[in-house]
Amino acid sequence: MRTQLLDAFDNGIADSDGSAAMCFNPRHGLRAIYDGKTYDVVICFECLQGTWFVDDVEMPGFLLTRSPQTVFDTILTDASIPLATSGTH
Repeated sequence: MRTQLLDAFDNGIADSDGSAAMCFNPRHGLRAIYDGKTYDVVICFECLQGTWFVDDVEMPGFLLTRSPQTVFDTILTDASIPLATSGTH
């Protein structure tokens, strides 16, 4: 599951054509702890933008496609976590 999620995320960033809207209503996120640091990623599939933090310090944002959303949503649904409503559903 972790590999599938990260592969979808990486591909979504790599496949971005640079398009984005200006809403930034993030409904998806990831948290990882590695080597004593906490990494948080928040994603808005509605406007195709994301941002990330290392130990609560904001890093440069990124653009992505909607393609990873299906993988994110499937993992959440399979874990019985309700999905937030959005403009893309």
